[in-house]
Amino acid sequence: MKRICIYVTYNKKNEIKEYMGYVLKSIRRYVDGLYVVCNYLQIKEGFKYIEPYADEIFYRENKGYDAGGYKDTLCTLLGWDEVYKYDELILMNDSFLGPFYDLGKYFNMMESISCDFWGMTRQFSVELESLNYRYGSHVHSYFLVFRRKMLHSNEFRNFWENLIYPKTFAEAILYFEIGINKDMQENGYKSMALTDVWGMEFKGNENPFLLYSFELICDKGFPILKKKCLLIRNKGFADTLKAIIYLENSNNYPIKWIWEQLDSQFYIENYAPANTSCLEFFYKKYKRIYIYGAGVCGKNLAIYFRHKGWQYAGIIVSDTTDQNIECIRFEDAQIDEETGVIVSVIHKDASEQIVNHIGNKCSREQLFILYECTAIRIPE
Repeated sequence: MKRICIYVTYNKKNEIKEYMGYVLKSIRRYVDGLYVVCNYLQIKEGFKYIEPYADEIFYRENKGYDAGGYKDTLCTLLGWDEVYKYDELILMNDSFLGPFYDLGKYFNMMESISCDFWGMTRQFSVELESLNYRYGSHVHSYFLVFRRKMLHSNEFRNFWENLIYPKTFAEAILYFEIGINKDMQENGYKSMALTDVWGMEFKGNENPFLLYSFELICDKGFPILKKKCLLIRNKGFADTLKAIIYLENSNNYPIKWIWEQLDSQFYIENYAPANTSCLEFFYKKYKRIYIYGAGVCGKNLAIYFRHKGWQYAGIIVSDTTDQNIECIRFEDAQIDEETGVIVSVIHKDASEQIVNHIGNKCSREQLFILYECTAIRIPE
């Protein structure tokens, strides 16, 4: 079995992180060719983490997200003659941390499963509000393995040759993740996921890795943690925190990389001194901290504060009617010059409305606005 792996990474600072080298070292044992695609033109820091494992590193502009990186590598940077020297193709990106367990276990397990391509998790149904469209079941695209029959087929090659470069995140899901599942299945190719093998089913629109990371990692031995799970806007954030603590106690992965990733989401450019957590910098400036907003982000921030051992004066809202957690009306909050307020919404319009609403009781400097943390925003 000859395997080739294409790993796509993108970072606004043109940096390679140490956790990426760990991923490549782990997969290197099971592949004969390993190619890294940087969706930027130069690595400014961290080259040493990937150089020992990559057969070649390609640089390209960030056109078409991961899908564009895969397309260019298959069609031009490597070319199909080179690709056809292999029996299996692995496509994966830098969107996850791990693996927490030897990847050989999963390759061995899937060898006995009848399918033409497989991945880690399956989405049973999903609705893209931005495109007003609902999709059926599909395997997620952050880690995909294509077997020889499909890899060497005209249908697979035509898919990539004809793929339109996505211009938005929603289009990347539509054209690539949804597209390759739909196209290949319509041509008779069968997909599987680890969650299928384990007999796991989820409700419509439930994302397994976002909502059930603890159950997957602890109960099933799931090998990775998606970085999206760590975001304060994730409905499954509390479950993810349990998973991290479980991994920390298991002592089988450099857990500091996960904590660093979790804390780094609160970065606001030019807000705090270098190598300082922006949220912690804000927290330490004030004697009293309120969290404004009782939605997903507000509730998860309360959980995050408890994890950090930080104190907060309460969750404040404009109207306490029908709230399912204890809240304080904004008018009743004790706000003075020693008070800081975290505006815990991630939509621009809602954020601006709240800032305008509370502007008569505190200065702009007293606000930490989650929307300004670019890592937390929902991508367009």
